[in-house]
Amino acid sequence: MTMRRSTVFVLLLLLTAALAVPGGAAIGQPGGSAAAAAAASAASDFDNDGFADLAIGVPGENDFAGAVNVLYGSGGGLTGTGAQVFTGVGGGPIVGEFGSALAAGDFDNDGFADLAAGARFRTVAGAQAAGSVGVLYGSGGGLTTTGGQLFTQVGGADEQSDQFGAALAAGDFNNDGFDDLAAGASGENVAARPGAGAVSILYGSSNGLTAGGGQLFTQVGGAVESGDEFAAALAAGDFDNDGFADLAAGAPGEDVGGVPSAGAVSILYGSGGGLTTAGGQLFTQVGGAVEGGDVFGWALATGDFNQNGFADLAVGAPFEDVGGAELAGAVSVLYGSGGGLSTAGGRLFTQVAGAVEDTDLFGSAVAGGDLNDDGFDDLIAGAPWEDVGSVALAGTVSVIRGSASGLTTAGGQRINQVGGTVEVDDQFGAEVGTGDFDNDGITDLAAGAPAEDISNSTFNAGAMSASGRLFTQNSPGVPGTAEDFDSFGGNAFNAG
Repeated sequence: MTMRRSTVFVLLLLLTAALAVPGGAAIGQPGGSAAAAAAASAASDFDNDGFADLAIGVPGENDFAGAVNVLYGSGGGLTGTGAQVFTGVGGGPIVGEFGSALAAGDFDNDGFADLAAGARFRTVAGAQAAGSVGVLYGSGGGLTTTGGQLFTQVGGADEQSDQFGAALAAGDFNNDGFDDLAAGASGENVAARPGAGAVSILYGSSNGLTAGGGQLFTQVGGAVESGDEFAAALAAGDFDNDGFADLAAGAPGEDVGGVPSAGAVSILYGSGGGLTTAGGQLFTQVGGAVEGGDVFGWALATGDFNQNGFADLAVGAPFEDVGGAELAGAVSVLYGSGGGLSTAGGRLFTQVAGAVEDTDLFGSAVAGGDLNDDGFDDLIAGAPWEDVGSVALAGTVSVIRGSASGLTTAGGQRINQVGGTVEVDDQFGAEVGTGDFDNDGITDLAAGAPAEDISNSTFNAGAMSASGRLFTQNSPGVPGTAEDFDSFGGNAFNAG
């Protein structure tokens, strides 16, 4: 790692930690690493009207207490009409970056999607930054706090700096018809190894999620080590097409063969008894060299990129050097098969339809979805520090197309912020997601710009581009007020 790369890496970690902590007071990160990118938006149909809706995290709201805004889909796409804001469940606001991680699933199998929202820095029973997860249930009127639940870590003690809820993913791991929830605690100490990380599993039922039968997993397929930050990123998909959802868990701080923070991803497979370590796998970067500071596993997304019935996995390594371009970033793709994920055919992609440059951070956020309705899922990857023309750190999003042979750069696109002006330090692409917001059968793209300034009077208030529009907390119908450091749409990568 060069001196310049090391300096930028440390700067990113310090600024991310400082921005993320309530009140701006930094909490010590085990192993010295910042939490990886977690999905700060979630698309699903919360009111079961046929239009996908979008939940958007506002982790900096109210001095980093956090909030979640919800925009509902319609024939014209997402709209502020009927939009909601939530600051917690289970007895008042939840302080601790509520909404910094989100996941949607039908946990009670009633036909309405439900929403889980992490508050990774919440104090639990005196344990600072132990973390919690709140669950809002769907209904004909949309998401509601009625019947809402609040969970802390299952299968382990609530301890300082665990950061339970730092990453979330939903999937039916035991194939019983009820979606289940995986919740990462990337700061968890494992057998005196600080920051090794763990993931808790809460299973769905007719009454919603339950801690009964909950599980706790640490890294599989490799040694549990200090600073691995296992479960800092999570994604669910059926990689072996056996009907049971499987779980991918990133460990961006993993040392690989003595190479520090190269990063790794563990795979836990689903079964009738839920997730299991049997057949578990550990992957390091494919299609490129394993290097120090790549943080492979920082971001994860699933999709069927070759339409063969097996879910595939995209893994972001945003600090990857590409040629002489330091921290340009890359995304590796592993394909599913009857035997699960495999390195066979695996590829490494860098930014498409634009120059690969220093500190683009391509792969900081990833998502899958069929944007052109050709039957193949496409890969969307954000590069939030990309310069757009002469506009520094404006950010951009790349689209890599799916095909029968898998992802390909042919027909790739680069998309800049829509519905608003491309400005310095917007960090567009720090969050990406997909959903059919207008129910026309074609998947739509949502991309956050959490460092967007609003009306030249607010700093890092944040914005979300979707349905050809730019949404902020000042948009008509959207509850809340755009304020400094709200980071509507995700977490910004810098504090100014």
